[in-house]
Amino acid sequence: MSTHQSAERILKVLELILRHTVHGLTPTEISKATGFTLVNVSRYVSTLESAGWAERIPETNRIRASIRVAQMAVGVMRDFDRAAARLDEMRARITTDL
Repeated sequence: MSTHQSAERILKVLELILRHTVHGLTPTEISKATGFTLVNVSRYVSTLESAGWAERIPETNRIRASIRVAQMAVGVMRDFDRAAARLDEMRARITTDL
């Protein structure tokens, strides 16, 4: 399997666990939802955990998206807020001069 295919599969697992962040998923549930073998799921989850994108829920050992995902989402929202503020400022300058 190529690096590109592995990356796509890892991202597919990440997309799946993002939809189950509160309760997480078991490796078996991930395998059933993706069609990937348990061995591959284990490898993909391990990669996501090592990179800080996934974590195990201590009480259940289920896999969920890590807090890093929420931190990144907040960063994106802040960027959008800054862009909107800049557009509002430009709009105000343009319409004031008319």
